[in-house]
Amino acid sequence: MKRVAVLGVLGALLLAVSAQATPEYAPVPPAGSHHCLPHASGYNASGVLLSASLTTAGHGRYSGTLEVKLGKANHRAPLGDQTFTLAAAKVKFHHGVDSTAPAPGSRVKLHGKITTLSKHCPTEGFTPTITVKKVDVSHPGHHKS
Repeated sequence: MKRVAVLGVLGALLLAVSAQATPEYAPVPPAGSHHCLPHASGYNASGVLLSASLTTAGHGRYSGTLEVKLGKANHRAPLGDQTFTLAAAKVKFHHGVDSTAPAPGSRVKLHGKITTLSKHCPTEGFTPTITVKKVDVSHPGHHKS
């Protein structure tokens, strides 16, 4: 009986110590910390093509600008009407899409890198930079009325 009582007291003591050791929130790293330096993360987004002005750079690569209405994007990237500047990015035009003048309303998927900060770092004055490396353009989807 004494062993059970001793084990019960030790268990309660262990729970009390571990509860005090766990913080309620994660500490914020200092602004000058190496944890708060921008780092590159993978970027994926999709949307609808509004306009394109592309020139061929050879071997399936294009340079120019794309204006896309983004519906989905990762890493808290901005949505809505966005303009991207391409520099020798791989562009794949799927079946039925004119590579010289893709039709507005075509579906677009973008892949590349975006600069991000860690979750608990201050974001004042930080603007993420998006570098697009690959674009997939396919025919317009069927829209529900």
